[in-house]
Amino acid sequence: MPGHQPTAPLAELRSTGFASLLLRGILAVLLGVIMLIAPGLSVGYIAVFLVVVIGLWLILDGIASCLLASRERKHDRRGWGWTLAGGAVAILIGCLALIFPLSTALAGGTLVLWFLAAGLILRGALELGDRRLGGRGTAIGIVNILFGFFIAVMLLLNPAAVLLAMVWVAAVYGIVFGVLSIVVAFRVRDPRR
Repeated sequence: MPGHQPTAPLAELRSTGFASLLLRGILAVLLGVIMLIAPGLSVGYIAVFLVVVIGLWLILDGIASCLLASRERKHDRRGWGWTLAGGAVAILIGCLALIFPLSTALAGGTLVLWFLAAGLILRGALELGDRRLGGRGTAIGIVNILFGFFIAVMLLLNPAAVLLAMVWVAAVYGIVFGVLSIVVAFRVRDPRR
């Protein structure tokens, strides 16, 4: 209703929603711009941070597994050797991740893109065979297969370029998402809506 003042809970919800959406939007735009300006550097820092956190977790988890194996051995539990071996492998992988964080991050990113390519090809093949989709399934299936093969060929020819392109896509998404969040924030704040 025009001229109607919102109730206190609604006004509080509008205020909270506005602040949340505005903050999310600003952060998304900033991250997107940073990724566009320095794609390798920004993604490198994020990837290395994640690898270090995962590496530390693997080491701690491996130590805990080794301690558990020691207790299992003391109590003559069968299979303690497998627990010990799993702990040792976790510690080794965690140490390698900490020693070579950038290489681990690049290998992980490349592996994800290979899974994406394989997934697109497989999904496309399944969509070609799905009679329920009719002609739409054929077109969708062909597009998925073509993009899957395109990503695979690009990964073979120049994996760094594919990783960089994915960063640009994420950067543009962040900026578009951020701008839309900011617009929605101001719409939520408007008491006339």
